[in-house]
Amino acid sequence: MNTVNALFQLEVKKLLRTWIILGFGVIAPIIFLVMQTEVSNNSIEIYGMEIAPIDFVFPMFAFLSVVVLAIGNVGIGFSYMRSIYFFRRLRLASVKSTHFIFANFLVQLLCAIFTVVLLVVVAATRYSLTLEGKSYLTFGSLLLLSFIMCYFIGVFIGNLTTDPKTSQTLSMIIYFVIIFFGGVTYPIELMPDFMQKVAYILPTTHAVKILQISWNGGDIWQSYHLVFVLAITIIAGILSLRFFKYD
Repeated sequence: MNTVNALFQLEVKKLLRTWIILGFGVIAPIIFLVMQTEVSNNSIEIYGMEIAPIDFVFPMFAFLSVVVLAIGNVGIGFSYMRSIYFFRRLRLASVKSTHFIFANFLVQLLCAIFTVVLLVVVAATRYSLTLEGKSYLTFGSLLLLSFIMCYFIGVFIGNLTTDPKTSQTLSMIIYFVIIFFGGVTYPIELMPDFMQKVAYILPTTHAVKILQISWNGGDIWQSYHLVFVLAITIIAGILSLRFFKYD
């Protein structure tokens, strides 16, 4: 427990020094929320439900904070730590990979929670987001599941190669593909057909769908999206632990 605590404090300090990731992870979801809501005046239909624009975009940008931290920061961050031989020092200190991953996971999760709280405040005060009748437990559980899925994806990407530059490049490519095609910043329904085909291959698309459905009181078992997210979470979790590299 002392090892995890020490690693947790170290990860907090490292995150606070990474202003670009921290700023983008906290500020970008709020900016996108404002932009998308301002340009949407009509109600939107999703799975037979007529909902307000704010109820459509809020789950998207709550999830964006997850993607920025769990895939962007983790994937690129692991590459950087490997370049400064941080993982090698962990191995010499007999620190288990599971201890480091757990501490790193908690730091990213707390930052994501902070961002979601800010989103709720902005959406409720500026766009009259109503919290009445919402299933906080279901939505929160699915957001946590989505975070775990993205975190494991980030860890896996960051450990696909031992070369820091290659790993960082690969992480950035996958991160931006997910940002622009994964339904995180732009509604899939408004994309051209060929882009929608790409979008439905990406796991983030299905995470956004179950978050939108649960936030608006729909049946999350009505489609295959939840099963898809659960399957990817399990697979990515196994791969992230299996391919974790100290060197």
